[in-house]
Amino acid sequence: MSKFIDRHIKWVFAAPALVFMMAMIVLPIGATFAFSLTEWNLLSGAAPRFNFGQNYAKILSSPEFWASCGITFWYTFLATILETVLGLAIALILNCEFRGKQLAKTAILLPYMMAPVAVGLMWMLFYEPSSGIMNFIFKSVGLPPSTFTSAQDTVIPAIATVEVWQMTPMVVIVCLAGLSSLPNDPIEAAHVDGANSIQVFFRVILPMMMPTLFSIGLLRFIDIFKSFDLIYAMTKGGPANASRTLNLYAYETAFSYYKFGESSAILTLVFLIVLVISIVIINMKKRWEEKV
Repeated sequence: MSKFIDRHIKWVFAAPALVFMMAMIVLPIGATFAFSLTEWNLLSGAAPRFNFGQNYAKILSSPEFWASCGITFWYTFLATILETVLGLAIALILNCEFRGKQLAKTAILLPYMMAPVAVGLMWMLFYEPSSGIMNFIFKSVGLPPSTFTSAQDTVIPAIATVEVWQMTPMVVIVCLAGLSSLPNDPIEAAHVDGANSIQVFFRVILPMMMPTLFSIGLLRFIDIFKSFDLIYAMTKGGPANASRTLNLYAYETAFSYYKFGESSAILTLVFLIVLVISIVIINMKKRWEEKV
């Protein structure tokens, strides 16, 4: 027995973590997929009945599913791009030496420490059309007041703004770590050759930072795509389902209509979408690294 342990010592130490991952990740995913193949409606009182994947055919032919899918992608891409660009810009500023740098880092990290539900409720007060601080600021600078989360056209940008406000500090932290690990020789050589700061950034720093941006972009994409708590706290999918993402659609299907089979099918499709996009982004990162 001891010889077996000595030969497989790395697996012995990793076994508890692997068992935990199986119990907390693989089993729930497998159970969700199994439920997605059943007709399970709590209102009927009947036990789950295998229906040969009819839930997927019903969902994929539903206009509500495709509407929620479009809303999810619009919200995800908008927030991901803004967080990545803004996070990199702030990281570049914080990477320089200036008075009050540590205080600025602390202030930037404060939104990241707050709970998403609390952030959502706080910003709903800011967005209040008649007495909210945002419309007061708009009027002060000569801009027309906005309806924010009360209108279908502005609700997704309004929620994405809150997402960016809270989660950009995470991107800043990762980008700061990436900037601190860059070699100084190429940057100094570019300055010696007469390149200005903009040329150094786009020709030297940005290409070296791309693997880091791919990584943090993928993490933020996954996190935003499956976002639930912030949107639910702010709008619950309204107005008129204009902010009902796929996760809210699955939640509504399960806990408003008690169709747990269809809800499980929606969540399985969400998992497959995230998995496919993650594989594509990882392959893009590998091709970029090979090219560089």
